[in-house]
Amino acid sequence: MQKSFPHRRERQILASLPVTLYLFLCVLYLFAIPPGESPDEPSHLQCIEQVSILNRLPIVDPPPRGLWWTRERVISGLTCYHLPLYYLVAGYTQSVLAHLTGAPLHYEFPPTDTRFATGASVAMFIHEPRSHFLTLREPITLTALRIEASLLGLGMLWATYRLARRLAPDLLYGPILAMTLTAGWPQFVFMSRAINNDTLAVALAVVALAVMVSSDRPSRYVVASVLMVAAVFAKLMMAFAVVALALSWTMELLWSSSIAHRRRLAFYGLICLAIFAVPGMLLILQPTLNGHVQATVRGIASANPAAQTTVYWANVFRTTLQSGWGRFGWMNLATPDGQVYAWWVFLTITILIGVFYVVRRARDAFDRETILLCVFWVVGALAVYGQIQMNRFQPQFRYAFAILPILTAFSGIGISVSVGRAARLQRLMVLLLSVLLFAVNLWIVCAVLMPAYP
Repeated sequence: MQKSFPHRRERQILASLPVTLYLFLCVLYLFAIPPGESPDEPSHLQCIEQVSILNRLPIVDPPPRGLWWTRERVISGLTCYHLPLYYLVAGYTQSVLAHLTGAPLHYEFPPTDTRFATGASVAMFIHEPRSHFLTLREPITLTALRIEASLLGLGMLWATYRLARRLAPDLLYGPILAMTLTAGWPQFVFMSRAINNDTLAVALAVVALAVMVSSDRPSRYVVASVLMVAAVFAKLMMAFAVVALALSWTMELLWSSSIAHRRRLAFYGLICLAIFAVPGMLLILQPTLNGHVQATVRGIASANPAAQTTVYWANVFRTTLQSGWGRFGWMNLATPDGQVYAWWVFLTITILIGVFYVVRRARDAFDRETILLCVFWVVGALAVYGQIQMNRFQPQFRYAFAILPILTAFSGIGISVSVGRAARLQRLMVLLLSVLLFAVNLWIVCAVLMPAYP
Protein backbone atom coordinates (compact mmCIF):
# COMPACT_ATOMS: atom_id res chain seq x y z
CA MET A 1 0.00 0.00 0.00
CA GLN A 2 1.38 3.41 -0.95
CA LYS A 3 2.00 5.74 2.01
CA SER A 4 0.05 8.97 2.08
CA PHE A 5 2.81 10.85 3.90
CA PRO A 6 6.56 10.85 3.38
CA HIS A 7 8.89 8.80 5.50
CA ARG A 8 9.85 10.36 8.81
CA ARG A 9 13.49 10.63 7.73
CA GLU A 10 12.46 12.57 4.62
CA ARG A 11 10.43 15.03 6.72
CA GLN A 12 13.38 15.53 9.05
CA ILE A 13 15.65 16.34 6.13
CA LEU A 14 13.09 18.77 4.72
CA ALA A 15 12.58 20.36 8.17
CA SER A 16 16.33 20.97 8.37
CA LEU A 17 16.04 23.34 5.40
CA PRO A 18 14.45 26.26 7.30
CA VAL A 19 16.88 25.73 10.19
CA THR A 20 19.80 25.93 7.77
CA LEU A 21 18.26 28.97 6.08
CA TYR A 22 17.85 30.75 9.41
CA LEU A 23 21.39 30.06 10.63
CA PHE A 24 22.92 31.08 7.30
CA LEU A 25 20.97 34.34 7.25
CA CYS A 26 22.00 35.08 10.84
CA VAL A 27 25.65 34.77 9.80
CA LEU A 28 25.01 36.94 6.74
CA TYR A 29 23.45 39.71 8.85
CA LEU A 30 26.22 39.32 11.43
CA PHE A 31 28.81 40.39 8.86
CA ALA A 32 26.55 43.03 7.29
CA ILE A 33 25.69 44.96 10.49
CA PRO A 34 28.55 46.53 12.49
CA PRO A 35 28.50 46.57 16.31
CA GLY A 36 26.17 49.12 17.86
CA GLU A 37 23.95 49.48 14.79
CA SER A 38 20.98 47.63 16.28
CA PRO A 39 18.32 49.20 18.53
CA ASP A 40 19.66 49.98 22.04
CA GLU A 41 22.56 47.56 21.56
CA PRO A 42 25.25 49.80 23.12
CA SER A 43 23.13 50.38 26.20
CA HIS A 44 22.33 46.68 26.55
CA LEU A 45 26.03 45.90 26.34
CA GLN A 46 26.70 48.36 29.15
CA CYS A 47 24.24 46.39 31.32
CA ILE A 48 25.97 43.14 30.37
CA GLU A 49 29.38 44.55 31.28
CA GLN A 50 28.11 45.47 34.74
CA VAL A 51 27.67 41.72 35.25
CA SER A 52 30.82 40.51 33.50
CA ILE A 53 33.18 43.20 34.84
CA LEU A 54 31.58 44.43 38.09
CA ASN A 55 29.76 41.18 39.00
CA ARG A 56 26.58 43.00 40.08
CA LEU A 57 22.96 43.34 39.09
CA PRO A 58 22.79 46.02 36.38
CA ILE A 59 21.55 49.47 37.32
CA VAL A 60 21.08 52.64 35.30
CA ASP A 61 24.61 53.95 35.67
CA PRO A 62 25.69 56.44 34.50
CA PRO A 63 22.40 58.30 34.17
CA PRO A 64 21.63 58.97 30.50
CA ARG A 65 22.33 62.52 29.34
CA GLY A 66 21.81 64.46 26.16
CA LEU A 67 19.60 63.84 23.13
CA TRP A 68 18.70 60.23 22.46
CA TRP A 69 21.21 59.87 19.61
CA THR A 70 24.22 61.40 21.41
CA ARG A 71 27.02 59.14 22.60
CA GLU A 72 26.43 59.94 26.28
CA ARG A 73 22.91 58.58 26.04
CA VAL A 74 23.39 55.76 23.54
CA ILE A 75 26.12 54.02 25.57
CA SER A 76 24.64 54.81 29.00
CA GLY A 77 22.89 52.24 31.14
CA LEU A 78 19.51 53.50 29.97
CA THR A 79 18.06 50.02 29.45
CA CYS A 80 19.32 48.58 32.75
CA TYR A 81 15.93 49.11 34.39
CA HIS A 82 14.86 45.85 32.73
CA LEU A 83 14.83 42.69 34.81
CA PRO A 84 18.29 41.14 34.63
CA LEU A 85 18.11 37.50 33.49
CA TYR A 86 19.38 38.22 29.98
CA TYR A 87 22.19 40.40 31.32
CA LEU A 88 23.20 37.69 33.79
CA VAL A 89 23.27 35.00 31.09
CA ALA A 90 25.16 37.20 28.62
CA GLY A 91 27.49 38.63 31.27
CA TYR A 92 28.63 35.27 32.58
CA THR A 93 28.93 33.99 29.01
CA GLN A 94 31.38 36.81 28.40
CA SER A 95 33.22 36.12 31.65
CA VAL A 96 33.76 32.45 30.82
CA LEU A 97 34.85 33.23 27.27
CA ALA A 98 37.23 35.98 28.40
CA HIS A 99 38.78 33.57 30.90
CA LEU A 100 39.27 30.91 28.23
CA THR A 101 40.54 33.14 25.41
CA GLY A 102 41.96 36.22 27.11
CA ALA A 103 39.69 38.46 25.01
CA PRO A 104 38.73 41.82 26.56
CA LEU A 105 35.40 42.16 28.35
CA HIS A 106 34.94 45.85 27.60
CA TYR A 107 34.16 47.04 24.10
CA GLU A 108 34.72 50.71 23.37
CA PHE A 109 32.30 51.88 20.70
CA PRO A 110 33.63 54.25 18.03
CA PRO A 111 32.77 57.97 18.15
CA THR A 112 29.18 58.94 17.35
CA ASP A 113 28.69 60.11 13.79
CA THR A 114 27.42 63.68 14.14
CA ARG A 115 25.75 63.42 10.72
CA PHE A 116 23.31 60.86 12.13
CA ALA A 117 21.24 63.63 13.74
CA THR A 118 20.63 65.31 10.39
CA GLY A 119 20.03 62.11 8.45
CA ALA A 120 23.18 62.58 6.36
CA SER A 121 24.45 59.28 7.78
CA VAL A 122 22.39 56.23 8.68
CA ALA A 123 25.15 54.86 10.93
CA MET A 124 25.12 55.76 14.61
CA PHE A 125 28.92 55.35 14.89
CA ILE A 126 31.92 56.10 12.70
CA HIS A 127 33.20 52.65 11.80
CA GLU A 128 36.61 51.90 10.35
CA PRO A 129 36.40 50.71 6.73
CA ARG A 130 36.88 46.97 6.29
CA SER A 131 38.98 45.25 3.69
CA HIS A 132 36.25 42.79 2.65
CA PHE A 133 32.76 41.69 3.64
CA LEU A 134 33.84 38.76 5.84
CA THR A 135 35.48 41.04 8.40
CA LEU A 136 34.20 41.41 11.94
CA ARG A 137 34.74 44.72 13.69
CA GLU A 138 34.24 43.39 17.22
CA PRO A 139 35.98 41.07 19.71
CA ILE A 140 34.98 37.45 20.19
CA THR A 141 33.26 38.40 23.46
CA LEU A 142 30.67 40.32 21.42
CA THR A 143 30.40 37.79 18.61
CA ALA A 144 29.71 35.07 21.17
CA LEU A 145 26.67 36.99 22.39
CA ARG A 146 25.36 37.21 18.83
CA ILE A 147 25.84 33.48 18.33
CA GLU A 148 24.06 32.87 21.62
CA ALA A 149 21.18 35.08 20.52
CA SER A 150 20.91 33.29 17.16
CA LEU A 151 20.74 29.93 18.91
CA LEU A 152 17.94 31.27 21.10
CA GLY A 153 16.11 32.13 17.89
CA LEU A 154 15.93 28.42 17.13
CA GLY A 155 13.39 28.27 19.96
CA MET A 156 11.09 30.37 17.77
CA LEU A 157 11.42 27.87 14.93
CA TRP A 158 10.70 24.95 17.26
CA ALA A 159 7.70 26.71 18.77
CA THR A 160 6.36 27.49 15.29
CA TYR A 161 6.68 23.86 14.25
CA ARG A 162 5.01 22.53 17.41
CA LEU A 163 2.15 25.01 17.22
CA ALA A 164 1.42 24.34 13.53
CA ARG A 165 1.65 20.59 14.14
CA ARG A 166 -0.86 20.88 16.98
CA LEU A 167 -3.30 23.06 15.03
CA ALA A 168 -3.28 20.88 11.91
CA PRO A 169 -1.78 17.45 12.67
CA ASP A 170 -2.97 16.05 9.35
CA LEU A 171 -0.92 18.58 7.32
CA LEU A 172 2.62 17.32 7.84
CA TYR A 173 4.11 19.90 5.48
CA GLY A 174 2.26 22.82 7.09
CA PRO A 175 4.66 23.03 10.07
CA ILE A 176 7.69 23.00 7.74
CA LEU A 177 6.20 25.80 5.64
CA ALA A 178 5.49 27.74 8.85
CA MET A 179 9.09 27.28 10.01
CA THR A 180 10.34 28.50 6.65
CA LEU A 181 8.31 31.70 6.92
CA THR A 182 9.79 32.36 10.35
CA ALA A 183 13.32 31.43 9.33
CA GLY A 184 13.37 33.85 6.42
CA TRP A 185 11.47 36.76 8.01
CA PRO A 186 14.05 39.59 7.60
CA GLN A 187 13.18 41.60 10.72
CA PHE A 188 13.25 38.48 12.90
CA VAL A 189 16.62 37.38 11.52
CA PHE A 190 18.04 40.89 11.95
CA MET A 191 17.01 41.11 15.60
CA SER A 192 17.95 37.49 16.32
CA ARG A 193 21.64 38.34 16.00
CA ALA A 194 21.41 41.56 17.97
CA ILE A 195 22.55 42.03 21.56
CA ASN A 196 19.15 42.60 23.09
CA ASN A 197 17.12 41.18 25.98
CA ASP A 198 14.20 40.47 23.62
CA THR A 199 16.09 37.48 22.21
CA LEU A 200 15.94 35.58 25.51
CA ALA A 201 12.55 36.83 26.71
CA VAL A 202 10.71 36.03 23.48
CA ALA A 203 12.41 32.64 23.06
CA LEU A 204 11.37 31.56 26.56
CA ALA A 205 7.80 32.82 26.11
CA VAL A 206 7.14 31.15 22.76
CA VAL A 207 8.68 27.87 23.91
CA ALA A 208 6.31 28.02 26.89
CA LEU A 209 3.43 28.52 24.46
CA ALA A 210 4.56 25.48 22.45
CA VAL A 211 4.73 23.40 25.64
CA MET A 212 1.18 24.42 26.55
CA VAL A 213 -0.26 23.28 23.22
CA SER A 214 1.85 20.14 22.78
CA SER A 215 -0.36 17.91 24.93
CA ASP A 216 -3.37 17.93 27.22
CA ARG A 217 -1.46 16.67 30.27
CA PRO A 218 -1.96 19.03 33.25
CA SER A 219 1.74 18.72 34.15
CA ARG A 220 2.60 20.83 31.12
CA TYR A 221 1.48 23.92 33.03
CA VAL A 222 4.35 23.40 35.48
CA VAL A 223 6.96 23.41 32.72
CA ALA A 224 5.29 26.39 31.04
CA SER A 225 5.21 28.26 34.35
CA VAL A 226 8.96 27.83 34.88
CA LEU A 227 9.64 29.09 31.36
CA MET A 228 7.29 32.05 31.79
CA VAL A 229 8.89 33.07 35.08
CA ALA A 230 12.24 33.07 33.31
CA ALA A 231 10.76 35.10 30.41
CA VAL A 232 9.39 37.71 32.83
CA PHE A 233 12.79 37.92 34.56
CA ALA A 234 14.28 38.67 31.14
CA LYS A 235 11.67 41.32 30.32
CA LEU A 236 8.71 42.32 32.46
CA MET A 237 6.48 42.92 29.43
CA MET A 238 6.30 39.14 28.96
CA ALA A 239 3.86 39.11 31.89
CA PHE A 240 1.02 38.91 29.36
CA ALA A 241 2.07 35.28 28.81
CA VAL A 242 1.32 34.51 32.46
CA VAL A 243 -2.21 35.87 31.99
CA ALA A 244 -2.63 33.67 28.90
CA LEU A 245 -1.51 30.64 30.90
CA ALA A 246 -4.00 31.41 33.68
CA LEU A 247 -6.83 31.78 31.16
CA SER A 248 -5.89 28.52 29.46
CA TRP A 249 -5.82 26.65 32.78
CA THR A 250 -9.20 28.14 33.74
CA MET A 251 -10.79 27.14 30.43
CA GLU A 252 -9.51 23.61 30.76
CA LEU A 253 -10.78 23.34 34.34
CA LEU A 254 -14.26 24.63 33.46
CA TRP A 255 -14.67 22.61 30.27
CA SER A 256 -13.29 19.31 31.51
CA SER A 257 -15.92 16.60 31.94
CA SER A 258 -13.61 14.35 33.97
CA ILE A 259 -13.46 14.79 37.74
CA ALA A 260 -10.07 13.06 37.82
CA HIS A 261 -8.72 15.47 35.20
CA ARG A 262 -10.02 18.44 37.20
CA ARG A 263 -8.30 17.16 40.31
CA ARG A 264 -5.01 16.83 38.47
CA LEU A 265 -5.45 20.34 37.07
CA ALA A 266 -6.09 21.70 40.56
CA PHE A 267 -3.00 19.90 41.92
CA TYR A 268 -0.69 21.21 39.22
CA GLY A 269 -2.35 24.62 39.45
CA LEU A 270 -1.22 24.85 43.08
CA ILE A 271 2.31 23.94 42.04
CA CYS A 272 2.18 26.70 39.41
CA LEU A 273 1.06 29.20 42.03
CA ALA A 274 4.06 28.25 44.16
CA ILE A 275 6.35 28.64 41.14
CA PHE A 276 5.07 32.17 40.56
CA ALA A 277 4.92 33.10 44.25
CA VAL A 278 8.62 32.64 45.02
CA PRO A 279 10.02 34.92 42.28
CA GLY A 280 7.09 37.28 42.86
CA MET A 281 8.22 37.75 46.46
CA LEU A 282 11.77 38.28 45.19
CA LEU A 283 10.59 41.10 42.92
CA ILE A 284 8.88 42.72 45.90
CA LEU A 285 11.58 42.24 48.54
CA GLN A 286 14.84 42.62 46.60
CA PRO A 287 15.47 46.40 46.38
CA THR A 288 17.23 46.47 43.00
CA LEU A 289 14.71 44.19 41.31
CA ASN A 290 11.79 46.05 42.87
CA GLY A 291 13.24 49.31 41.59
CA HIS A 292 13.49 47.86 38.10
CA VAL A 293 9.85 46.75 38.22
CA GLN A 294 8.69 50.20 39.31
CA ALA A 295 10.82 51.89 36.65
CA THR A 296 9.32 49.65 33.96
CA VAL A 297 5.77 50.39 35.11
CA ARG A 298 6.47 54.13 35.23
CA GLY A 299 8.11 53.94 31.82
CA ILE A 300 4.95 52.74 30.05
CA ALA A 301 2.21 54.07 32.32
CA SER A 302 2.15 57.71 31.20
CA ALA A 303 0.20 58.71 28.10
CA ASN A 304 1.55 60.62 25.13
CA PRO A 305 -0.85 63.46 24.23
CA ALA A 306 -0.28 62.76 20.54
CA ALA A 307 -1.77 59.29 21.08
CA GLN A 308 -5.21 60.91 21.27
CA THR A 309 -5.24 61.55 17.52
CA THR A 310 -6.10 59.23 14.64
CA VAL A 311 -3.11 60.54 12.65
CA TYR A 312 -0.80 59.23 15.37
CA TRP A 313 -2.26 55.73 15.24
CA ALA A 314 -2.25 55.74 11.44
CA ASN A 315 1.50 56.42 11.61
CA VAL A 316 1.89 53.68 14.23
CA PHE A 317 0.09 51.22 11.97
CA ARG A 318 2.07 52.14 8.87
CA THR A 319 5.45 52.04 10.61
CA THR A 320 4.55 48.80 12.38
CA LEU A 321 3.95 47.17 9.01
CA GLN A 322 7.31 48.46 7.80
CA SER A 323 9.20 47.31 10.89
CA GLY A 324 7.31 44.03 10.72
CA TRP A 325 8.96 43.19 7.41
CA GLY A 326 12.26 45.03 7.49
CA ARG A 327 13.56 48.13 9.23
CA PHE A 328 17.22 47.87 10.09
CA GLY A 329 19.93 49.77 11.92
CA TRP A 330 18.28 52.02 14.47
CA MET A 331 15.01 51.43 12.60
CA ASN A 332 16.11 54.08 10.10
CA LEU A 333 16.91 51.77 7.19
CA ALA A 334 13.64 50.76 5.54
CA THR A 335 12.96 48.31 2.75
CA PRO A 336 10.72 49.41 -0.14
CA ASP A 337 7.03 49.69 0.73
CA GLY A 338 6.19 47.37 -2.16
CA GLN A 339 7.94 44.52 -0.33
CA VAL A 340 6.25 45.45 2.93
CA TYR A 341 2.70 45.44 1.62
CA ALA A 342 3.23 42.37 -0.56
CA TRP A 343 4.44 40.45 2.50
CA TRP A 344 1.53 41.49 4.70
CA VAL A 345 -1.08 40.86 2.00
CA PHE A 346 0.39 37.39 1.45
CA LEU A 347 0.41 36.69 5.21
CA THR A 348 -3.12 38.01 5.70
CA ILE A 349 -4.61 35.86 2.94
CA THR A 350 -2.83 32.67 4.00
CA ILE A 351 -3.55 33.27 7.69
CA LEU A 352 -7.27 33.63 6.98
CA ILE A 353 -7.21 30.38 5.00
CA GLY A 354 -5.34 28.70 7.83
CA VAL A 355 -7.71 30.01 10.51
CA PHE A 356 -10.74 28.82 8.53
CA TYR A 357 -9.22 25.36 8.11
CA VAL A 358 -8.20 25.02 11.78
CA VAL A 359 -11.55 26.22 13.13
CA ARG A 360 -13.46 23.94 10.79
CA ARG A 361 -11.46 20.84 11.76
CA ALA A 362 -11.60 21.47 15.54
CA ARG A 363 -13.05 18.29 16.99
CA ASP A 364 -12.79 18.40 20.76
CA ALA A 365 -12.45 20.71 23.76
CA PHE A 366 -8.64 20.70 23.60
CA ASP A 367 -8.74 21.89 19.98
CA ARG A 368 -11.02 24.77 20.96
CA GLU A 369 -8.84 25.60 23.97
CA THR A 370 -5.76 25.72 21.77
CA ILE A 371 -7.43 28.11 19.33
CA LEU A 372 -8.64 30.35 22.16
CA LEU A 373 -5.19 30.29 23.76
CA CYS A 374 -3.76 31.61 20.49
CA VAL A 375 -6.39 34.36 20.55
CA PHE A 376 -5.58 35.29 24.18
CA TRP A 377 -1.87 35.25 23.36
CA VAL A 378 -2.19 37.59 20.37
CA VAL A 379 -4.55 39.97 22.19
CA GLY A 380 -2.24 40.11 25.22
CA ALA A 381 0.90 40.74 23.17
CA LEU A 382 -0.80 43.44 21.09
CA ALA A 383 -2.22 45.06 24.23
CA VAL A 384 1.32 45.42 25.57
CA TYR A 385 2.47 46.73 22.20
CA GLY A 386 -0.39 49.24 22.16
CA GLN A 387 0.47 50.42 25.67
CA ILE A 388 4.04 51.12 24.57
CA GLN A 389 2.69 53.26 21.71
CA MET A 390 0.36 55.05 24.13
CA ASN A 391 3.45 56.09 26.07
CA ARG A 392 5.80 56.92 23.19
CA PHE A 393 6.00 56.61 19.43
CA GLN A 394 8.03 53.43 19.06
CA PRO A 395 6.28 51.20 16.51
CA GLN A 396 8.96 48.53 16.40
CA PHE A 397 7.44 45.17 15.60
CA ARG A 398 10.13 43.42 17.66
CA TYR A 399 8.03 44.27 20.73
CA ALA A 400 5.37 41.94 19.33
CA PHE A 401 7.66 39.12 18.22
CA ALA A 402 5.90 36.77 20.63
CA ILE A 403 3.02 36.48 18.13
CA LEU A 404 5.29 35.37 15.25
CA PRO A 405 4.82 31.61 15.76
CA ILE A 406 1.05 32.05 15.69
CA LEU A 407 1.12 34.17 12.54
CA THR A 408 3.46 31.85 10.66
CA ALA A 409 1.75 28.69 11.95
CA PHE A 410 -1.61 29.74 10.53
CA SER A 411 0.04 31.07 7.38
CA GLY A 412 1.97 27.84 6.85
CA ILE A 413 -1.25 25.88 7.28
CA GLY A 414 -2.98 28.19 4.83
CA ILE A 415 -0.23 27.69 2.23
CA SER A 416 -0.37 23.92 2.70
CA VAL A 417 -4.15 23.88 2.24
CA SER A 418 -3.94 26.11 -0.84
CA VAL A 419 -1.30 23.96 -2.54
CA GLY A 420 -3.23 20.75 -2.06
CA ARG A 421 -2.44 17.38 -0.55
CA ALA A 422 0.02 16.21 -3.21
CA ALA A 423 3.33 15.57 -1.44
CA ARG A 424 5.38 16.61 -4.46
CA LEU A 425 3.70 20.03 -4.65
CA GLN A 426 4.09 20.54 -0.92
CA ARG A 427 7.82 19.76 -1.07
CA LEU A 428 8.19 22.04 -4.07
CA MET A 429 6.48 24.87 -2.17
CA VAL A 430 8.93 24.48 0.76
CA LEU A 431 11.85 24.71 -1.65
CA LEU A 432 10.40 27.68 -3.57
CA LEU A 433 9.59 29.58 -0.38
CA SER A 434 13.09 28.94 0.98
CA VAL A 435 14.73 30.15 -2.21
CA LEU A 436 12.49 33.23 -2.42
CA LEU A 437 13.15 34.28 1.19
CA PHE A 438 16.87 33.67 0.79
CA ALA A 439 16.93 35.79 -2.36
CA VAL A 440 15.01 38.63 -0.71
CA ASN A 441 17.32 38.65 2.32
CA LEU A 442 20.38 38.56 0.07
CA TRP A 443 19.00 41.54 -1.85
CA ILE A 444 18.43 43.40 1.44
CA VAL A 445 22.02 42.78 2.52
CA CYS A 446 23.49 43.82 -0.83
CA ALA A 447 21.16 46.72 -1.72
CA VAL A 448 20.22 48.15 1.70
CA LEU A 449 22.77 47.20 4.34
CA MET A 450 26.13 47.12 2.56
CA PRO A 451 25.77 50.64 1.09
CA ALA A 452 24.80 51.92 4.57
CA TYR A 453 27.67 50.21 6.39
CA PRO A 454 30.59 49.94 3.91
